[in-house]
Amino acid sequence: MKTVKAEKTTDHLPKEIMEEILCRLPVKPLSRFKCVSPSWRSLISSKQFIKTHLQRSKKIESFADQRIILTCKGKLKACSLSSLLTESVTRVDSFDFFPMNSSNDIVIVGSCNGLICILVDKCRFFLLNPSTREFKELPDFFTGAMFPKNLGSISAYGFGFDESSGDYKICAVCYSMLVFGLIVTFRRTVRVYSLKADSWGVSSLFYKHDICSYGAAKFMSGKFHWITGFLTDPKWEVVCFDLKSETFETVKQPSCMEGYKRPSLGVLEGCLCVFSDYSPNDTFDVWIWNEYGVEDSWAKYVTIPYQSVTNYVTPLFVLPSGEVLFTCGSEFFIYNKRDNCVRQQHTIDFDRDRDRDSEAELYTESVVSLVLGD
Repeated sequence: MKTVKAEKTTDHLPKEIMEEILCRLPVKPLSRFKCVSPSWRSLISSKQFIKTHLQRSKKIESFADQRIILTCKGKLKACSLSSLLTESVTRVDSFDFFPMNSSNDIVIVGSCNGLICILVDKCRFFLLNPSTREFKELPDFFTGAMFPKNLGSISAYGFGFDESSGDYKICAVCYSMLVFGLIVTFRRTVRVYSLKADSWGVSSLFYKHDICSYGAAKFMSGKFHWITGFLTDPKWEVVCFDLKSETFETVKQPSCMEGYKRPSLGVLEGCLCVFSDYSPNDTFDVWIWNEYGVEDSWAKYVTIPYQSVTNYVTPLFVLPSGEVLFTCGSEFFIYNKRDNCVRQQHTIDFDRDRDRDSEAELYTESVVSLVLGD
């Protein structure tokens, strides 16, 4: 039987129609179709196609392109959100394309447009696209005399997309000790990585806040967000870092959340949220900021009795039914507000761990490249 190249069979289709068809396909077949012909590879790899495909994926009300990445015991794994919500048992896949060198210290910095940033051994940053199986180790954060590796540690970090420049950026806060003879001083320095430039810059030599929250920021409205304050302190605020201006600002503790001790931040339904199990009423409460920047638009989203949830749960996703998907380490739970009931979603091929340090992050599959054009 004579084999006809796909490129020949589609010669009669205008380029616009072909692009429209391909833009509707999931990421996995698109990755395979790059091998069909040079013209298809060029189209699927083009900046405009990647942007259009990403925008379409975000608009589709489906779980097909939604996945969850998890860290636990020095491993990276992922599972399908659709499978987790609709099937009795969900299989978890390993990240076999990424050489982690059996590290026991891997944290998720953030996810954005299908790209995931992780921090390994508290000093090495990586960018991954699990859908296309690409990965990239970033330049060393500790470079030059200003950033001695043995005298500094990265305490806070965030990953997001700067729409004003079309660039993916990482913000990292380094706490370092400087020794000048017999004088020892401490300082916090902020460095920003640009994927376009593939380099670290210095945004602010001295971090102005005396108390900085540690760990990953939540990215929303072009800004990174951290909670500051001590665990038992009822007074706290949100520190924001604007990716466009590379400047800091603060959001004061909302008056409706007085008495909540050191809550955590999250993102639900495209909005910044605050959740805490240190509430005045001994419940696990989730508050959502319905209109970003408007102080009185905070509203309590869900209140769960303490006996219904385990410690250290994190809200991750809201189902169309209004039920809320929570994570607890590497385990998943769904809370139904109507009957005040919690049910566990089961997974296989994953080490069971309810350790607080285990993490989960939702991401959308995409064909976004780790090499950005101008």
